[in-house]
Amino acid sequence: MLSALILLRHAAASSLAVPGRLDAAEARRASATADFLQLYNPTVLLSAPDRVCTDTLAPLANRLDLRIDASADLAAEVPKFPGEAGPAHAAAWLAARSVRALPDARRTAVVCAEGIVLAALLVAVAARDDHDLSAYEFTLPLEGPQVLPPGGGWVLHRDDGRLVDVKAIAPR
Repeated sequence: MLSALILLRHAAASSLAVPGRLDAAEARRASATADFLQLYNPTVLLSAPDRVCTDTLAPLANRLDLRIDASADLAAEVPKFPGEAGPAHAAAWLAARSVRALPDARRTAVVCAEGIVLAALLVAVAARDDHDLSAYEFTLPLEGPQVLPPGGGWVLHRDDGRLVDVKAIAPR
């Protein structure tokens, strides 16, 4: 059975907008993204608790008559680690926490969150399914400046719940 896990950065141009609302241009971006994502016919919509994430998924939810489930497990906040803990610790924390929010791997789902959460989730799913990410031409935003543009992300194609391919999503 084929399915997809769609990892989508919110449509806001800046993380500074959180917990604000999307502006008019960002709302148009969310609507255009919904045009594309509805082709995957998702049955689950998951969001970080930030308003910009739920607002990004709202046009898709309205079109498909689905509810948006917000989960604290998809939030970008990490605890203060002792000692010399750095980005790797934060990424491991985010991956372990965010993977708990995922539905059954045979269902097509859209997850909307900050880029760092999505990158950690991508790595966690690939590791769980023993899928090598080194052949792909993308940068994971685990540290440094945000490299995942608003409305960007990845589609993780799955066969019987196991990751078989990853495609980048270009912002709409």
